[in-house]
Amino acid sequence: MTTITISNTEDAVAAIAALATKSIASHGLPGHSLEEAGERMTSDDVLDRIRTAYNRHTGNGMTPKDAVIAVGQTVTAAYYNSAGIPAQG
Repeated sequence: MTTITISNTEDAVAAIAALATKSIASHGLPGHSLEEAGERMTSDDVLDRIRTAYNRHTGNGMTPKDAVIAVGQTVTAAYYNSAGIPAQG
């Protein structure tokens, strides 16, 4: 289990981007390596969207932990959808 410390929004943004990238790359799909997924997940646009979503969730009373989980799930799903990767399961 990974332990992360969230002291501020930027900690959360970095953690979400890193964990989502690791999750995406773990499937070993061509074109979605750690480096390739990481490049996309750390683009200014994606980081801004992560920041906005995290702030919205915590602003609505969600705990930082729950906000990291919720935003991480959403950003990972959005990545798969935009890349045309079918849902697994």
